[in-house]
Amino acid sequence: MGMSDYKLALCAAQVLGNAADEYTDDEANFGITTPAVNMGGNFGLHIAVTTTFTGLDSGANVWTVHGASTAPTTKHTGMFIPVASLTAGAHFFVPCGNIPLLQYARGLFDIVNEVATAGAADMWFGPGPE
Repeated sequence: MGMSDYKLALCAAQVLGNAADEYTDDEANFGITTPAVNMGGNFGLHIAVTTTFTGLDSGANVWTVHGASTAPTTKHTGMFIPVASLTAGAHFFVPCGNIPLLQYARGLFDIVNEVATAGAADMWFGPGPE
């Protein structure tokens, strides 16, 4: 895992998946309305599983959400992760793509069907894997 600015950390070993929509504990505030942090195309949301997920029926959609004010809920980019891949130590990267992020952004863990009986992850924003 590469270095990351602590201001871009969204959660640490947060229990996820025991409700339909679960946002990260924290959010990033980029300081200006349209920060252009993803203009290089290699910026996005990292997900590192710290506790293996169990009980999920098929998996979860992990989203970057953003907005002009705190507690954003507008979906930006996302990726489906099957439950079989949500094992401790797994690391996923969801690139933000070409659509600019707004000032506030955070992660959203959205289960597909059944809630998890266990599972936790770290999430943060940063450059993609090399």
